Amino acid sequence: MSQKNREKLDRPALDRVAKLFSAFSDGTRLAILQELMEGRLTVGELVSRVGGSQGNVSKQLQLLHDSDLLSREKEGNQVFYSISDQIVVELCQLVCEKLNRDSQAAAALSFEI
Repeated sequence: MSQKNREKLDRPALDRVAKLFSAFSDGTRLAILQELMEGRLTVGELVSRVGGSQGNVSKQLQLLHDSDLLSREKEGNQVFYSISDQIVVELCQLVCEKLNRDSQAAAALSFEI
């Protein structure tokens, strides 16, 4: 579909898009998402895998959950987090593909004096 045929988003809609993208703008949150791509995990498991304090990991999990990117299930005294929307995987794959293209293009450069 051509960009010319698309309706432009209004400012409130653009703000919603920006808020969703901001969920991906932190290294700790990306590390959490990367770990959760392998399957559901508890806060404790995520802390040991991504590092940092439990408080910070919990804060990042809450932000990702509030963005509707994660779901959580309570089982006994443990809470398990998992990716709730396939768009997380798709966006990460798109960004990685772009970074790989950029890397390959940079490697193809030849500098000589």
